Amino acid sequence: MNGCEICHCIIIAIEKKKEHEWNADYVLTFRNRPSGQRFGAMPFGIDVLEGSLSSGVVVTNIYPYAEQGNPAAGVIYRRPLQRDVKSERVLSAARKLYAECQISHKLCRYARDTVLPSRVLDLGTVETTTLKLYINNTEEHGEYVALSYCWGGPQQGLLKRRTLTNMEEGIKIERLQLTVRDAIAVTRRLGFRYLWVDALCIIQDCNMDKAKEIANMAMIYKNAAVTIAAGTAVKAADGFLDMKGTYLPGNKFSVPMPNGEKGTVYLRTEAHIPQHPLDERGWVLQEFLLSSRMLIFSEYELLWQCKEVELRGVLENGMEYLQLQESLPWTVFDEETESIFGHEDIEKRYIWRTIVEQYILRQLGFMDDRLNALKGITRELETLWQDSNEFGLWRKWFVELLAWSKRGCDGDEWARETTREGRAPSWSWASVNGRIRFTQMFEREDAAVQEVNLLEARLSRHVVLKCRLLADDEVDPAMFEEDNKSGNSRVQMYYDMDDSVDEVGDKTLNYLLLGTINENGKSLGVAIMVVKVPGGFFQRVGLAIFENTDVWKDSEHRNVRLK
Repeated sequence: MNGCEICHCIIIAIEKKKEHEWNADYVLTFRNRPSGQRFGAMPFGIDVLEGSLSSGVVVTNIYPYAEQGNPAAGVIYRRPLQRDVKSERVLSAARKLYAECQISHKLCRYARDTVLPSRVLDLGTVETTTLKLYINNTEEHGEYVALSYCWGGPQQGLLKRRTLTNMEEGIKIERLQLTVRDAIAVTRRLGFRYLWVDALCIIQDCNMDKAKEIANMAMIYKNAAVTIAAGTAVKAADGFLDMKGTYLPGNKFSVPMPNGEKGTVYLRTEAHIPQHPLDERGWVLQEFLLSSRMLIFSEYELLWQCKEVELRGVLENGMEYLQLQESLPWTVFDEETESIFGHEDIEKRYIWRTIVEQYILRQLGFMDDRLNALKGITRELETLWQDSNEFGLWRKWFVELLAWSKRGCDGDEWARETTREGRAPSWSWASVNGRIRFTQMFEREDAAVQEVNLLEARLSRHVVLKCRLLADDEVDPAMFEEDNKSGNSRVQMYYDMDDSVDEVGDKTLNYLLLGTINENGKSLGVAIMVVKVPGGFFQRVGLAIFENTDVWKDSEHRNVRLK
């Protein structure tokens, strides 16, 4: 290895990002960048070392740590991170952030006259050992906290029809799952009386009640004073408050100090991207997108996020965070702010694609929940956009949103499938498991929606499209042959099922032209692949991208019933 260990560590960090290929001739200059966090009374010292090339491009940020009492602590701000999420010091800082947000953050849109959900847990006081299920029959107003967590399997103490009356009279805290007990403790210490927990506030053996409350989910999380996210708990029995030990980066180096002593520094070579078990749960996406404020109980410390403050620790401990998943601004749900992002059609389509593509990365306990877990946010957007959402597709951009494709399983066994489950029509992305991707915006639509009929029996839900249809035997076979140079054919095909042969069988494959997209100056034809099924319907089996639309030039538009 050439050069010192610290330089080697930095170069490896740069190369890992894959954005910059390291060249030995590069000159890397570091400057001490203030992070904006306060580290006690130190008048000077090293905060963030920002490394840039001579071109001015920043290629890395280095976050140094030193232990208290070490010679390096005299010039380095950061100390080991105490894995402490339940001390009075931490929760006091959380209360302060909440108060500041409530008073001064316009985008967090807080109202004191929020209507309580139809059911909440009444926690009483800190000393109370019994709580009650409170039924809000009179649209009573008040502040409440919502819990976002992983069930992780069967639950105990669920609200059911037979337990409803007893739970109104009293619930013994010790009988609840540890995650719920932890949430109760935090809610009380934050100064709130009411807590909403899905397992205890939705009647779990009543489909009518579940449907009603799922439809209200957007309002529940949107109106909560704060959402507690049990980030580290894999299951409800785990809890999230019992964090122990300290955190220091793994890169440890000995460095000479000006007074001749040897100091020990620990280097973190990137901002931290939190990855929690909770983030993998499909239902949590709308909870995250809609909550105005979140307290996230993370692996290192308690985190705060709201619509105006990016993800950060409640204490200024020096850890910088990156949140890969964007929260939607309140303006997306506010018809009175027409000049702000989220009100132009192109922005709305981007928002919806982003929501779906983020959501698809997550897992659900039951795949039949694929649409239910987005119902809250869908209902909000239906009201705002004055449009209806049919099985995950908006009527206004129906043809364009038909252009989705499944993008492999990447080792996810839950995403593998050879037959459709029937939970949604074949034209909906919700009919398949695994990751999907939408095709970029159309340059021109060739098809048009004539009718959307979703009132018939479950297996007869269909749309009528006026479109051009092309049978497989009408396409020149040479278009499917791979080019010797590029290795690509003139038609790219993406099947919905992992075993496309079983779904197509001996049926004739047809190509239904949706429209064209522009790619590198070329106008590509976007078509869904369909086969004929009993009843005069067609069923989708995949997506195809043609190098042009010439093959349809002699085809006339006709009505096609797609289910």
